Amino acid sequence: MRRLAAALALLAPILAAACTSTEATLDPSAINAPPAPLPAPDATTASAVPQGDAAAAPTAPQALGTSPAAGQVAAIGESARVQIAPLIGAPTQAAVPLSDRLVARAPSKRFAIVPANDPTATHILKGFFSTSPEGGATVVYYVWDVMDRNGNRVHRFSGQEKVSGAGDGWTAVTDATMQAIADRTADAFALWLAGRTG
Repeated sequence: MRRLAAALALLAPILAAACTSTEATLDPSAINAPPAPLPAPDATTASAVPQGDAAAAPTAPQALGTSPAAGQVAAIGESARVQIAPLIGAPTQAAVPLSDRLVARAPSKRFAIVPANDPTATHILKGFFSTSPEGGATVVYYVWDVMDRNGNRVHRFSGQEKVSGAGDGWTAVTDATMQAIADRTADAFALWLAGRTG
């Protein structure tokens, strides 16, 4: 029960900032621009926008919320401690299952999710989300910017997940879809970390 309460406390700022407009879409020109100041393995995965490691102008991260369960952070042997910035473009009903799954997967991938007011944080993950109708289905596109503690972008990865059925935007997106995106996010981030430390 304490772990659930801590996870919910971590999600509150993310959910508060989650976009509820169905008009929010990924604009590749906006994605390639420097990030704005922060408010605080499946065959279907493919690149949604051009990827790159170009650094962006520094921004100042802001606090996300309260600490995760103490046992979660203490159990991590690695040094990566990650803040999740509020999701851009994803409504609350999509942000909740994704955030829950990221918090759950982090320990098995050897990094910890921490609040933005934690001075030991080493990275910030900032996600951009959009949906698009394609061939009678809905495709969720996502881009993650990995930033250092000073807000400099040091890596970017992206992908997409198709939801069968009518192309109804976010109303067609299921919890399972967002959990699959969270799994791929955790995998991709862990793989990048391993390449930097291995």
